[in-house]
Amino acid sequence: MKKMVKSKLAEHKQKLSFYKKSLPIAKAILAVLWETGNITVKSFFPPQYAKKYGYSNLYKNRYYNSLHYLKRKGLVKKAENGIYCLTEEGEKEAFFAYLNGESSIYKPKDQKWDKKWRIIFFDIPEKKRHYRDYLRTLIRTVGFKEFQKSIWIYPYPVPKFLKDLLFEEEIKQYTRFITTYEIEYDKDLRKLFDL
Repeated sequence: MKKMVKSKLAEHKQKLSFYKKSLPIAKAILAVLWETGNITVKSFFPPQYAKKYGYSNLYKNRYYNSLHYLKRKGLVKKAENGIYCLTEEGEKEAFFAYLNGESSIYKPKDQKWDKKWRIIFFDIPEKKRHYRDYLRTLIRTVGFKEFQKSIWIYPYPVPKFLKDLLFEEEIKQYTRFITTYEIEYDKDLRKLFDL
């Protein structure tokens, strides 16, 4: 009896640690749909997505429940051939699920400076404040440093998910992304990044 209780306790702890470090399954479904365009039930569980977003075959019931939840919310639809795809309303949710997933697994690598500077500046209006705050969060996640108010700088290549947000339809007219080889007097910037 004690062995069974210990086994159940260990299983429960394993599940808790999984939930703490993984993307919620509904968000993972949306993120995979954003990346692939459509999925079937079987295609959702290949190792490249399971490893990337932190889920496994052990969670198929949660997957089915999450998929039905997304259908009820009108974010995904199922074609007659069993293929699921995003609805128009689901595309925006999926985009942000994709960004959340990518930024949560992003780990800045030790990179060699290629002598280029990446500069992001933006002036996103107050009515789109949630975009502005989200952009600031992603910029910090990548490793940009604030040079001046709403002007951020970084010496390494920028991950795709950040560019995807910069060029998102709702905010692209308020953001600029510049890559330059030269900034006059950049000693302070080099020092900021230990270059």
